[in-house]
Amino acid sequence: MAPNFQSSFIPKEPITEEVFKTKKAGMLGVLVVSVFIASIVISVALYVYRGIIKSDIQSLQSELAQAEKNIDKKTINEMSQFSKKLSLVKSVVLKHRVLSNFLGTLSSSTVSSIQFMDFNYSGEEGKLLATLRGKAGSYANIAQQEKVFSGDKYFKSVVFSNLALVEGGMVSFDLNILADPQISIYKP
Repeated sequence: MAPNFQSSFIPKEPITEEVFKTKKAGMLGVLVVSVFIASIVISVALYVYRGIIKSDIQSLQSELAQAEKNIDKKTINEMSQFSKKLSLVKSVVLKHRVLSNFLGTLSSSTVSSIQFMDFNYSGEEGKLLATLRGKAGSYANIAQQEKVFSGDKYFKSVVFSNLALVEGGMVSFDLNILADPQISIYKP
């Protein structure tokens, strides 16, 4: 065997070099450590905040339960039933039709030489149809009456028919008026 051959890997001389060298932390190292510490602080703060929120929720739930116990359910039910009745009455009143508005408009728009002898009306399907029979002093009075009725905003259609001369020089006629249904709406 060769005289320089070493059978062991364990060094026989003492190690004089430093094995571990200390490195100085740079700016990046300081930044990383700062972010790590900040994330731990934020995590702890969020955990504490979550606990505070949970306790607030529990206290609000207990206050709500107490408030529900203090509510007078009988009074609430009575108020609810009254509200339903009131809305029903409102709908009935708003759907109520009155003929007095139409008759007032008809009387204020009638020429003085026209006389109505018969009056019928129907208020179906959102329409107000009035059928009248009357007498006039002359054909000119009927033409004047038609002009007045045609100028009224509530009378949509005015039709004179069956014009005939009768005793005493009077002219009889039939009149159909289709009126705007808004004229018959009840307004308290």
